[in-house]
Amino acid sequence: MKIAIIRKKYTFHGGAEGFSQTLITQLAEAGNEIHIYAMQWEGNPAGKIFFHKVPAVTIISFLRDLSFAFFSYRMLRNEEYDIIQSHDKTLYQDIYRAGDGCHREWLKQRWKRLGLAGRLSISLNPYHWLILVLERMIFHGHRYRKVLAISELVKSNIMDNYHVPPEDIQVIYNCVDLVKYHPRNRAKYRRELRSGYGIREGDFVILFVGSGFERKGVKYLIQAAESLSDPVTVLIVGKGPEKKFNSLKKHQKIVFCGPQRDIERYYASADIFVFPTIYEPFGNVHLEALASGLPVITTRNSGGSEIIRDGVNGFVIASPEDYGEIAAKIRILIEEKKRESMSIEARALAEKFTFKRYTEEAMKLYNCIIEQRKEGPGK
Repeated sequence: MKIAIIRKKYTFHGGAEGFSQTLITQLAEAGNEIHIYAMQWEGNPAGKIFFHKVPAVTIISFLRDLSFAFFSYRMLRNEEYDIIQSHDKTLYQDIYRAGDGCHREWLKQRWKRLGLAGRLSISLNPYHWLILVLERMIFHGHRYRKVLAISELVKSNIMDNYHVPPEDIQVIYNCVDLVKYHPRNRAKYRRELRSGYGIREGDFVILFVGSGFERKGVKYLIQAAESLSDPVTVLIVGKGPEKKFNSLKKHQKIVFCGPQRDIERYYASADIFVFPTIYEPFGNVHLEALASGLPVITTRNSGGSEIIRDGVNGFVIASPEDYGEIAAKIRILIEEKKRESMSIEARALAEKFTFKRYTEEAMKLYNCIIEQRKEGPGK
């Protein structure tokens, strides 16, 4: 099968971009010919993987996304592929994979949490208007054969905001590298990494991984940690404005680690994973933490919460602002015996989300679309 994958770029610290890279590798290993359409891509595609550079004006994000959508459309409409799958808001595809969720829903969630100045900033930002226009063109213009949602949350967001029929949307949860992320990594990396940050072996370590600190709830994590009487260390891995959150630090050890390539080492060094997000379509970090044997505390605003069994392999908080409830769940997990039993359950859950399962589901969808194309008009 000849498949085109569209994604603006690949960077090592981006969850969505990283998923695109994993999907491409898996599809190529399954014998498919893969063509990447992107502005830039780390690494050198080889074998059955081919890279096509999409020109784009990268001065500002507005022009970048607008020009990428325009030029990818021009490049792809004259090519012949069995499947065209876009992981970005573009205008010519068989499958629109809503890996970034629904922008309109994210703005709603953000709007509720902002004052007048913040709301004005959103209203006057042309980038948000562009993304909303692209979303409307995709959904109202039916520029897809199928929408691929990465959670039931995303599916319901798209249906609620754009009235897309439920039969147009298929949910396929992400997968995780069960070898790279594994509880046995603790023996390999835990002592060394903790030592590098001045953390003792017996210290209780909470991990957060994600770029975009506002959306992913770093503020609420720090507030929860600071409300605890027990000493804890919080490792925050990802890209974001550290200075904005430094004023929240009081008596606990809060460490901003920046983006990290060998992220499995950080999961190995932690005791639990906390992700109090305002809006997250799914979040591969949920699966990475679970695969590493870490109980997960997340919110209902994340698609990843759909797979968590509350009190079994993690906890789900109704609202990210409820840092008192986040702190209460952390207190439960400070108790080692409870944490160890939930760690075993966390790994068992992650083992359901294999590359094999995802590739099989994706190929089934691709074959269905190819059959559909034979029966009706083009994109």
